[in-house]
Amino acid sequence: MKEDGACLFRAVADQVYGDQDMHEVVRKHCMDYLMKNADYFSNYVTEDFTTYINRKRKSTCHGNHIEMQAMAEMYNRPVEVYQYGTGASPGRWGGSRGADVGAGEGLSWPRPQLAEQSLMKSAIKTSEESWIEQQMLEDKKRATDWEATNEAIEEQVARESYLQWLRDQEKQARQ
Repeated sequence: MKEDGACLFRAVADQVYGDQDMHEVVRKHCMDYLMKNADYFSNYVTEDFTTYINRKRKSTCHGNHIEMQAMAEMYNRPVEVYQYGTGASPGRWGGSRGADVGAGEGLSWPRPQLAEQSLMKSAIKTSEESWIEQQMLEDKKRATDWEATNEAIEEQVARESYLQWLRDQEKQARQ
């Protein structure tokens, strides 16, 4: 990641879009999200919130925990900050130079785009399975209705046949 103040937004852009150069789009969406949710996020800012947002819209202004929280909500992803160490890396967005932010360390996806593709495939599969289950349920309802109707007809025919037999028996008994 370039060390230009956009490192957090570059890291997120790299993970979300597969292209760190989309950091300005990520920053804009983040700042817009913060403004839309000013009633919540303004509680964590010590300066005038509009001034804060205007300052953070500048491409050289570093992001912090507030922007991380906003992006975690925006992209519906947990954020884990990683700092270089000898232990295992749990990070998704992280860096190797102290507070600097890099990308890809500890990421379970070999390429960032695969995460979105995988989520899309999963959503499609879930939708298809739901549709299939719904169709199966409808088929079962139709089959059950047909079976119930068929049973009712058979019972009615058997009852009519029995009544006819009784009438015939009565006739024979009278003769």
